[in-house]
Amino acid sequence: MAVRTLVAPGVRRIELPLPLALRAVNAYLVEGAAGWALVDTGLHTEEGERALRSGLREAGIDLADVRRVFVTHVHPDHIGMAGTLEAAGAEIVMHRPEADHARRLWARDQGLVDVAYAWFRLHGMPPDVDDEMRKAWVRMGQRVDGIGRVTPVEDADLLDLAGRPLRVRWTPGHTDHHAVLVDEAEGVLFAGDHVLPTITSNISVYPWSRDDPLGDFLGALRAVRALPIRRVLPAHGDPFDDLTGRVDELLAHHDARLARVSDLARGRERDAYAICRDLFPVLRNAHEERFALAETLAHLRHLQRTGRVEELAGEPVRWRAASR
Repeated sequence: MAVRTLVAPGVRRIELPLPLALRAVNAYLVEGAAGWALVDTGLHTEEGERALRSGLREAGIDLADVRRVFVTHVHPDHIGMAGTLEAAGAEIVMHRPEADHARRLWARDQGLVDVAYAWFRLHGMPPDVDDEMRKAWVRMGQRVDGIGRVTPVEDADLLDLAGRPLRVRWTPGHTDHHAVLVDEAEGVLFAGDHVLPTITSNISVYPWSRDDPLGDFLGALRAVRALPIRRVLPAHGDPFDDLTGRVDELLAHHDARLARVSDLARGRERDAYAICRDLFPVLRNAHEERFALAETLAHLRHLQRTGRVEELAGEPVRWRAASR
């Protein structure tokens, strides 16, 4: 993988490989009057670090020339090499509550992994699948650098990135405190995983999640749709220009998915894992099992909050269409 030519004024894309079905993540190298900065970092594998260093070299710089890094959210393919960049001299910046969550999620005691393990068991995930999910999550955590210090920013702050002012916007849903950056002068959106060109962002419910992540996500999509954006730089896939059209497609997708989940909960009581396997009949590994069940739970939670399904206590927790 290599650095691409400019994808927006003063911005280069560096594609970083991933050992997943999703084969690459984009890091964006920003050049300004004050030097160089980076948006997102990739997962820390040998191949990922080699691709990052190679991409920087193609731009004529080294790791030590990157002075500031903004991480859009806590997921390992975005935060994984932040510690390596910090060790080379970069300042790591994140939305304050997302940085707080990162410290807990990637703690070496794996406490939140254990909480998630129990959560998925409660919602019907078979023990053998749950065991593999936990092992895969722990292995993924080994590819996330430790970070000494994160500089926090707040929603609506103006962040100096290489001498360029970029607006921080909180866009919850994919994670509770995912944040994007808006170059208001150029009409450029550094979108992270909030708006992707060809796939839909995973929206999940975990025990620590906000009450209705899917509701959060749909609201945040509508909010960015209203921005005067001419160029979208997504974390996965190619940059694109039609933000409003893509947001409309994503809203329609989730409307259809909500209708499908509601249908699957009609007629009999079912646990979320059983519904998940109807929604996602082909799941190839433990990561996909986790994403599929957590996303099914996000749709069920939203349907519950809007009065369309009911949650029935028990082990496993079951769901049914709401009585009219």
